[in-house]
Amino acid sequence: MKIIEIFKTPVAKFVLNEDIKALTKFSRKWAKNHPSVYISNKGGYQSPNLDLNLPELQSLREQATRCFNEFKTKFCYNAPLTISNMWLNINPPHSYNQTHNHPRICFASCFYISVPKNSGNIVFYNNSDMENYILEKWITKHVVYNSGSWIMPVENNTFYIFPGWLKHSVTANKSKKDRISLSINATDGSLI
Repeated sequence: MKIIEIFKTPVAKFVLNEDIKALTKFSRKWAKNHPSVYISNKGGYQSPNLDLNLPELQSLREQATRCFNEFKTKFCYNAPLTISNMWLNINPPHSYNQTHNHPRICFASCFYISVPKNSGNIVFYNNSDMENYILEKWITKHVVYNSGSWIMPVENNTFYIFPGWLKHSVTANKSKKDRISLSINATDGSLI
């Protein structure tokens, strides 16, 4: 038998070398001085879009741009990608980010700044409605062909990139400390 895999959806994991202490300090200061917006967060803080020229974000912006442009090769996409926006997420205990995607964006991502143990993971959802065709009781082992969702563990300095259409959420923070991350979107620079 020959398997022909169609409609594959890659998720890239990079481990960056950002100054986590400096980014944590920046994040807390920013949150104290700017009100939260409410988009996908439930119980946590989500900043408005950050100024992409902030010096505190320059190193991350450069590393993220390099990663986005490496990831785009999987899609045979030749336009130069530019970061279109980024925002801060601070999830205190019991807060989470509900299922969502990023319309009109080529690639979305999340960079994890501070991830205490048991503070939640990112979950990606299969865009098909396979749960209407394959019953859970029939599955002996979850693999990429039969999974409705896929959980990816997060750690400090972890950077996940994925297509903007891929639905995802972040599970509840069950620790006693804040989980801090930055969401970053990238698209064709000519569209900005």
